[in-house]
This record gives sequence, structure tokens and C-alpha cells, in this order.
Amino acid sequence: MSERPECDLVMKGGIASGIVYPRAIARLAAHYRLRSVGGASAGAIAAAAAAAAEYGRDRGGFERLEVLPDLLAQTDDGTEHGATRLFRLFRPQPSTARLYRLLVAGLMPEQPRWSLACVRWFVAAVRNFPLAALASLVVAALVLAPLVSRIDYGAGGALPWFASAAAIVLGLLAFAIGLAACIVGHALRAIPANGYGLCSGLGDADTLTPWLHATLQSLAGLEGGRPLRFGDLWRGHDAAPDYVAESARLHAEERAIDLRLMTTALSHGRPYSFPLDSEAFCFDADEMRALFPASVVDALVADSPERIEHGELRGRYRLPAMEDLPVIVPVRMSLAFPLLLSAVPLWRTRMGPDPGRRGAWIGTAERVWFSDGGICSNFPIHYFDALVPSRPTFGINLVDAEYLPAQAQDPADFVWMPDHNGSGATTRTVPVERGGVLGFLGAIITTMQAWTDSMQLAIPGYRDRVVAVRLRASEGGLNLRMAPALIHRIATRGASAGELLLAHYARRDPPPGSVTGWRNHRWVRYRVAMRVLGEALAALREAESLTADGDAALQPMHADPPSYDFASERQREAALRAYRELLALAERYAAMRDELGYPPFDHGPHDGPRPRPELRIRPPL
Repeated sequence: MSERPECDLVMKGGIASGIVYPRAIARLAAHYRLRSVGGASAGAIAAAAAAAAEYGRDRGGFERLEVLPDLLAQTDDGTEHGATRLFRLFRPQPSTARLYRLLVAGLMPEQPRWSLACVRWFVAAVRNFPLAALASLVVAALVLAPLVSRIDYGAGGALPWFASAAAIVLGLLAFAIGLAACIVGHALRAIPANGYGLCSGLGDADTLTPWLHATLQSLAGLEGGRPLRFGDLWRGHDAAPDYVAESARLHAEERAIDLRLMTTALSHGRPYSFPLDSEAFCFDADEMRALFPASVVDALVADSPERIEHGELRGRYRLPAMEDLPVIVPVRMSLAFPLLLSAVPLWRTRMGPDPGRRGAWIGTAERVWFSDGGICSNFPIHYFDALVPSRPTFGINLVDAEYLPAQAQDPADFVWMPDHNGSGATTRTVPVERGGVLGFLGAIITTMQAWTDSMQLAIPGYRDRVVAVRLRASEGGLNLRMAPALIHRIATRGASAGELLLAHYARRDPPPGSVTGWRNHRWVRYRVAMRVLGEALAALREAESLTADGDAALQPMHADPPSYDFASERQREAALRAYRELLALAERYAAMRDELGYPPFDHGPHDGPRPRPELRIRPPL
């Protein structure tokens, strides 16, 4: 096992913005061993690549990872103007090809010009939907003809010409509405039939999912072998093959490499985090073959606990145990940008009332559509969090290119992280007024998607471990047609982000004027943890005093609990003793507070880390 210090890493989603990550990861890996990595959407790709490279560290994994941006910048004709490999990863199916060509027509290699983009979209619409354009032209002519015929050009004056201009505008509007209606109608049929996306991600070796699978295999040093699985990461490459300790299945701290990937189950209206706590889902092999390479689906079938032969899920396979699940499957489930990439379907039994029998329940087969992880949490910075951490959990955030220095060119100008305890505490602003009504609607969507992540990033002990990489509007995101030079520039910013994290955390002396680093971070987390634990003890003490004599008193309830009884008398006695010890601790803590006149870790509204976080019970994610 390496003697390097350990760290965790979480990365934000952003489609083509993922170009930032390879060199940032490589810089961190030169000093740290990556113990836990996670992300959503493009961040999930980066997390899986980092985990695979850590697994294949001794076989050149990180060296391969560092050159990935160069490979993605390669063009099909060897010139700066050709289609990059990044662009060629996204290929539509025949049924959605016209819609995809229309979408990408307005994308430009460098800074976009909206007037030119609109012209290109219009030309692409006419070129890809000629019959719809012809029909719309006929409709426009039918609208225009009777209006023009009523214009009296012999009357003289400007009125006939104004009427002619108005008729032409009305005709053009009718043409545009008719063409748009035809295109929308085609999209409403073609996109759902293709799994709610323009691209399934499957095709030849240079399309998205096969390329991702081959890349993960290469980074892990498993070319030609079976797919990289969660179990491989959990045991590490030095452990015996096919052996995963029971403790590693249950406890993340027992895993050599802990990979977590965020996805969104639209059918359930909630996110899921892989690896799952249970394998209640099933899959249809034919549906999976439309999304994943044959070797991956064959592995899923071979490792499935059973093929269901009866009931509502007949003919489908149970999902393998998590240690046997190929990593590429949840990676693709996390990277499913709505409407661009097809969603991934799994199946499960849904219990509901039986309409034929009063009070009875019946199971039905339910298809569960999984889409992009960034829908619910594009930057799951809560991953790998600990009350008082034993190693740093770094985050790489992707933000708008605001507050840049004048004439910013140096990659270091595009990366930033807090340099003192009060830095980064303000919530990021969303430019509502800049875009009028569209800006307002965009701000609504951004707030719905990112409010949890944004609030988490402002908490002390979170914000000081996150580096922000600034990207302009033409960089990353859906800009799949970025020029090779632009891809290289963005990748270099990732290297600068990694160097900045190392400067703050890996070096004994932080940057001049900076009050950051591992010692300070751990002290901040300690202050935060002790304060919220003190508040929890105070709340426990108060609740006990208010209910000690009632029917819901907890101490007597240990002898005869209404539910969730203890496994043994020994456990019952231990639980009661532990509860009483906590109450005694709460009493001692209250005495300290009374003696000081304020809680030991919180002296007034301006003392200690701000803003004040809360300790809450919430579902695991």
C-alpha cells in the first residue's frame, strides 16, 4: 500500500466541462492516494476515471488520465477546424439524427455569436426538414395571398406599402410557426422512442459509452478483461481476486477505493447514489443492449442472482450485487443529460391496491427511468463528509467566469479558492435581470436544481476545501464543438486547480497571507462539530425533562418497546446504560454552560465559524 497521505475528491457535473478534471486529478494523485471519489453527470465520469486510475496506479493509470484532454482534442482531419473526438462521442440514432443536426448547428468552436447561431439554426431547420419547410411555405402563402390581394396599390401614399410589409411579416411568422410546429411534433415522437434522448451513447468504439468503457478499462489496467466492478475498487488491485470482505460491503471506510455516483430516478422523483444499499432493481437485457457494449451486458447477465421466470417481472434479471456491478453502468446512468442522452431504464415491483379485491394489494411491473445525476445534485459535496474528518475531502466546482482580472490569460487567473475563514461565505448570485424573462426562468431552474449544493458550499468546513474553476459561456457545458486549442486551455485550468489545492493543503506553509490548510480546516470542523453536538445534547436533555413522567417516557420504554425491539436482553441493558450516559453528559455540558454563561463552543452571534450549520436526521444519499 502506498505511503502517500489520503484524500477524497468530489467533482461537479457539466457535460463538456469535464475536460477540466483529468489534469486536476493527476496533480492531486502525485501527492495523495485517492481514497474516495464521487460526482454527478460529467463529474461522475471524472470520479470513475479517477477511481480506475487509482486502481491502476502502478500500471500507468494516472499517466493515461493526464493525456485524456489531448486525445479528446484530436480532430478527424488533423486540422484545427476538424471535428474533435469530444464532438464525435455524441452520435444520434437515425430516428433522431435530424434533430441532433439542428441542435448542434448553432454550436461554434469559439465565442458564440447569437445572430449567426440563429441563422445557422434556421438554415439547418430548412435543410433537415425540407417537407415541413415546404408545407409551412404553402401555409404562409395561403395566409399571405388573400391579404395581399386586398391591398389597393392605386390608392397612392405609404399605406399600401405598410400593408405589404405587414403581410410579409405575417407570412414569415406563419412560415416559422408552421416549421417549428412540424419539428416539435417530430421531436415529441422521436425522442421518447429513443429513451428520451437524441443519442443513446452506443455505437462504434468512438461513441460515448463504448469509449468510456474502454477508457475505464485502460486506466485500471484491465484491457481485454472483464469490466471494472465496484468490488475491484473495494478490495484494491493488491487483494486476492474475487474476494470482497463483508465489512467492505457494509462500511465505506473498509474499502480500498470508495466510488460514489449520483443519478436521478425520474419515475420516483428522487436521487439515488450508487452503489445502492439494496439491489431491489431488475433490468431488461434487450433494453440494456441498446445502451451498453455487449461485454458489459453479458457481465450483468452472468452475475445476476437470477432470471425471473414468473410474475410481473418475468423475463428480466435481478441487478447483480453491488460488488459485481460494472462501474460503467452507474456512470452512464449519471451522465444522461436530459434530451441529449437517453435515460437508462431499470425495473422493480410496485405494490398498489388491487382493483378487483377490496383491501388487497397487487404487484405490477414498474419501469424506472434514470436520468442525469445533476438534476438533483450537480455537485454532491456532502459525499464522504465526516463530523471531524481524518483526511481532506476536496471539491472541484465549475462556476461562471465572473470577477476575472482584466485581459485574463494565465490559467491561474481562472481558478480560485478561499484564503481565509471568512472567504467564500456569501451565496453565489444568479444574474436574474441580465436575460429578461428568460433570465428569470433560468434562475428558477438553477435555484430548483442547485439550492442544496449552494447552501452546503457556504458552510464553514466545506467552502475552504473547494477550488472553483471559472468557465466562460463558450467553454464547457453543451459546447460540444469546442476547438482543440480551447479544449487545451480548459484542461490547463484543471492543472492549475490541482496545484492550488496542493498549495493550500499539501504544503506545510500555505500561500502568503492565507489562513487555510489541513490544520485550520480540521480545527474549523472541530469547532463546528462540537457546537452542533452541544446543541444536540441540550435538546436531548430538554426532551427528557419534558417527557420523563409521561406515557412516552423513553427510559421505561426500554423494558417494553412498542416496536423495533432489541435483539437480546444484553443489548437492551447496554442501550439503556448508553442513553443514561448521554443524559449525564448532557447534564455536565449544561453545568459548563451555566458556569461560563454561554455554551463552551459558542460565545454570542459573532463567535466561531459562520454561518451556523445544523445537525439534522436525513436519508442517506
